[in-house]
Amino acid sequence: MSKRTRNFIIAGVAAGVLLLVAAVVIGRVTVETGMPAVSKLVAENKLPAAVRALQATYRFDNPQGLAALHQFSLLVLRQALNQDDPFERCYVATALAGYNDWSGRAAIDKALNSSNFLVQKAAVEGLAAAGSPEAIDILARFYRGSGADGRLMAVQGLSEVTTPTVMPILMETANNKDTNVTVWSVNGLGHLGDRKALPYLHAMLDKATDPMLRLEIAHAMILLGDHSPDLVAVITKGLDTNNVQQGAEAALDLGDAQDKSVVPTLKQTAASDKVNPRVRLAAAVALTRYGNTDGLPLLKTALVDESYGRYLPPLLEHLDFTIGRPVLMGALNSSDQVTRLAAIEAIGRDGGDPEIVILKQTSDKSQDPMETAQVAWSLGHIGRPACIPVLLEMVQNPDPQVRDTAADSLGHTVDHITGHPDKSR
Repeated sequence: MSKRTRNFIIAGVAAGVLLLVAAVVIGRVTVETGMPAVSKLVAENKLPAAVRALQATYRFDNPQGLAALHQFSLLVLRQALNQDDPFERCYVATALAGYNDWSGRAAIDKALNSSNFLVQKAAVEGLAAAGSPEAIDILARFYRGSGADGRLMAVQGLSEVTTPTVMPILMETANNKDTNVTVWSVNGLGHLGDRKALPYLHAMLDKATDPMLRLEIAHAMILLGDHSPDLVAVITKGLDTNNVQQGAEAALDLGDAQDKSVVPTLKQTAASDKVNPRVRLAAAVALTRYGNTDGLPLLKTALVDESYGRYLPPLLEHLDFTIGRPVLMGALNSSDQVTRLAAIEAIGRDGGDPEIVILKQTSDKSQDPMETAQVAWSLGHIGRPACIPVLLEMVQNPDPQVRDTAADSLGHTVDHITGHPDKSR
């Protein structure tokens, strides 16, 4: 889940914004005209007026306008560094770090040294989302200087980074005696996408005896392109267990295996009343990855049956978007907020122009700032031109969660449109 959603489920430039004295460049385009006035209005916390000035000066269908929009997003984020709430300040500081702007470094350091576990977690997740070499270095130092809980937290963050420079630290953390740390390290190596990790993982698998670790290693190797039958067999064996977490992970991993020979096993698992509901749902989700709709009735049942529904939210992001779209639309209207938030995020990860309209409608009818902020996050990940007017409206929201997420998402949207590398936030 996105950082905001996770923090909600588990638990809100220095004194002024600099006037532009130099141009901000995206590509080869320089922005000068109009931005000093916008900057002044942002510094005065007059965001509606700042948006009007921005819209009056620029069009956002050309490089100059997009560059101005990107600069506006950074201006709003820097201004938000002044707020008192440690979570929101940390969110803003790490969001800026995602654009290689370290003006919030002091806030990040303070969060990492906080006695509040959740504030530390927010900093770690934000740095992982930034994913830059400097952010990875900070996380590596945090890992080496922390106790058991801090090391696990750091590795969970590092596992989400998808830049090649993280591989050495993940290989270091994979040697930890704590199996949980090792599992998360292997998870990160799998999602990194670098096949150079395959010999290392193969050697690990030969030595590993812990069932959950063997499952994770096999899954990582499959993600890296090794689809040998032996690896699929390791994962299939993971279904035959009384460990519910392991069984659910195995079912989802079989969805990633893209081996049609496992479809009958997944069908049998999803259909059996003797199987734990969490594992059944995971198997139903995995079936969608094969274009199979047999599990959809069970998933739709989970939208109205609380005994199943409590397991559904973390599974939504694993659905095949085309096959599972009806389930996601149903989840948007769930009476359970956690389910709604998970659906909004899943739509943001895979949606397009039609989903922008749906997210706008969701935002319009929501009375909850957390849900509106999640919509903003999702729009930033879709990152299409149609997101811009919606996000410009949302950045005027007086709630800091909504405003700051919308500002960050404007930056992501410009990055998408201009072809800049996307951040993982």
